[in-house]
Amino acid sequence: MSAIRMIPVLWSVCAFAGFGVGEDASPDAAPARIVTIGPSTADLICRLGACDRIVGVDRFCVHPRLGDRLRVGGLVDPNLERIAALTPDLIVLRGHNESIESLARARGITLYHDRTDSFADLETTVRDLGRLLHRTDEAERLIVRFRERLERIRRRVAGRPRPRVVVTLARRPDRLADLLVAAPGTFLHETIEIAGGRNVFEQLDVRYPQVSPESILARQPEVILELMPEAGNDPQLLRRVRKQWRSLGSMPAVATGRIYVLTDARALIPSLEYPEIVERIARLLHPEVFGGP
Repeated sequence: MSAIRMIPVLWSVCAFAGFGVGEDASPDAAPARIVTIGPSTADLICRLGACDRIVGVDRFCVHPRLGDRLRVGGLVDPNLERIAALTPDLIVLRGHNESIESLARARGITLYHDRTDSFADLETTVRDLGRLLHRTDEAERLIVRFRERLERIRRRVAGRPRPRVVVTLARRPDRLADLLVAAPGTFLHETIEIAGGRNVFEQLDVRYPQVSPESILARQPEVILELMPEAGNDPQLLRRVRKQWRSLGSMPAVATGRIYVLTDARALIPSLEYPEIVERIARLLHPEVFGGP
């Protein structure tokens, strides 16, 4: 197992939203052959009703309807030959890769940079892709439904005490080290707030800072939430993770046993279905409201 797990959400750190090189999209011609490098992007396009237009996806894509699509690598190691052979008229990219941009420029392919750092970014991406794919009405319906689902969760936990929460999204599996956590400016920070918690790293101005175990201990979290998909089929890893936290020192989360490991890979991929993850976390933070975790 690698020291630090590679996670799709980190692609967004260097991303920027909007149309890029090779832009030549005509309002009269919606893209018909799309390559996506960013797993939530593929999900968005499918929910806009254009799943059949996707011809290539990145290796992290988990969408059930896209299992047979050609894999074109990832952000750091794209397979340019495969991308070119698919003759796309649109590439949707999370992050920055000069080789992909050069390919798009040389072949006149529209390139859209998808940014989903926050829920507002996600809505912007939905609108942009809806306009590009001629699915604007569907895009607006999806955004309205997305907001309504989040608002229902927010209302259910309104007025409740807000437990102090730390969310980790990467670290060394063999020990508590190189812990990557969520801070303001991220959808995970928003998730904590909507679910009725308070991020113990809410004062930091780096979106995904790497912190020490001691800095977490000093903040005395009441809930520890680890996003660790690889632990789903590894009961020994789950036990080891909880043991590591218990050995760190005295914290409310340890004393009350509120150390949770989310193994659902979707927790690391912001999408229109993310309210399901938000509600799951809200149940962990406020079992008194939802009738248990």
